[in-house]
Formats: sequence, C-alpha cells, structure tokens
Amino acid sequence: MTGFGNAVSETPELNIRVEVRSLNSRGLDLSIRVPKAHSEKEITLRSKLSTRLQRGKVTINIETEATGSVAAKNLINTELLRTYYKELRAIAGEEGALGENLLSALITRPEMIQPFSEDSIMGKDDWPEIEKTLNEALDRFDGFRKAEGEALHVELVSYIHSIGKSLQKVVIQKDTRIEKIKTELREKLGIIIEEGRIDENRFEQELIYYAEKLDITEEVVRLKTHLNYFIEAMEDVAPGKKLGFISQEIGREINTIGSKANDADIQKDIVMMKEELEKIKEQCLNVL
Repeated sequence: MTGFGNAVSETPELNIRVEVRSLNSRGLDLSIRVPKAHSEKEITLRSKLSTRLQRGKVTINIETEATGSVAAKNLINTELLRTYYKELRAIAGEEGALGENLLSALITRPEMIQPFSEDSIMGKDDWPEIEKTLNEALDRFDGFRKAEGEALHVELVSYIHSIGKSLQKVVIQKDTRIEKIKTELREKLGIIIEEGRIDENRFEQELIYYAEKLDITEEVVRLKTHLNYFIEAMEDVAPGKKLGFISQEIGREINTIGSKANDADIQKDIVMMKEELEKIKEQCLNVL
C-alpha cells in the first residue's frame, strides 16, 4: 500500500500544490492538511477519501501560495487607522494644534499595514480548483499503487509456487516415511526382544495406530486447497485482508505437517515453506 502522487495547478492568484503519500498499515490512518480558509472541508473530504483509499497510513498535504502582484500586496488596517485618526484629531482640537499631517504620520506606523495573507484572498470559489488538483494527485497515486500491485502479484505467485514445490517433495517422502518408521521400530524391538518373540499381528496393530497419528494426508490436501484459493483470491477487488486470512490458514497446515512429520528430510522442506510464507505475510500488508 505504499504510494505517491502529486499535482500542481495555477489560478490568477494562487499556486496550488497537492501531495499524497502512503505507507503500509493494517487499516486506514488518514492525515489531511488543508489551507486554513477551507478547514471546514476536511470532514467531508475525509469521509469521501476513506472509501477510495481503503488501507494504508496516508498523508495528504494541500498547499497554496500567492502568485505575482498578489503576493506583494499589503493591506491597510482600515479600522485601526480610523480609530487612531479620530482620537488624534480630537486631541489636536482640544490642544489647539494643527492636525493636517496626522494621516501621513499614522500611515507610516507598522501596525497600520497588514502583511498579505493567503486566507484574505481565498474563498469558496477557490475550492473547485483545489479539489480538481487533489483528484489529479489521487489519480497519479492510484497509478503508482496499480503498478506496484502488478509487480507484487508476480512476486506473491512465485512464493505460492515455491511452497507448492516444497509440498510436492513432502508428498513424495510421506509414503516412504511409514516404511522407514516400520523398519526402525522393528530394529529397535529386535534389540530388546529375542528374535522370533515379536507378535507380528500386535506389531502391525501398533504400527497402524502409530502411522495414523503421523499421517499428514489431510493436511497436505488442505494446504493444496489453500494455495489454490490464495491465487484465486488475488483476482478479487481489494483482497488484502482476505489474503492475510488465507496465509494464516496456510501457516496452520504447514505447522501441523511439520509437527506430525517426524522426518528430518521433510522438516527441511517445512523450513523452506515457512520462509516463503513469511515473505507472503509481509507483502500482504502491501495489498489493498
């Protein structure tokens, strides 16, 4: 779910810049910065974007900058100037002084000049242009995510196929494993019990019971089903959470096979499968 997108536009009075970034997250963590003059838009914007963005730690930054002559524009603090002027005229009249140069003297005072603020020229008419620029940035952001998703699709499929190949090796070994266990048990019993004193029927019964406890046929079938389902689920719309759940089920079957296998060669394949599964779980956080 990492992504990036930006867009820039200009109006006669403002430059508008929008940047959208995202990092991995299990849910949606949305942070929006809008110009002060349009702060009331944030709630509506958040509700609208929550549906579109779905997952990720997303930061949206909307900036505006005055252009040309507007940026150099200063505004007179009219109310303050009038107040000062009236009070000084009244004082001058009471004292019998001339008040002819009062206005020129007051206008030079620093508090009479208000530096230009973008908020002073921004209004509701600016929002459609800002929203248009935001949508352009989001389109590029989606394009970035789509390209990353296509590469990620190939990567996840390769991990699933790798687990499948290791599982095929386990299937080949699991049938010969029982015979190996049978031979080992007979050898061990032969040391303890005098040759010819072993009850073959009882031995076979115990072996069947032992083999049933070690049988991994059901786990192998379920694991194959989960691997196929994972590939199918990748074609769904926004399958990230579903893939996460399927990967958990894959992990359960791999762990069960490993615990029941009781075979060094099979354990090597189990380790390989677990390694690929960890890569899958990590990359599933990048899927919407």
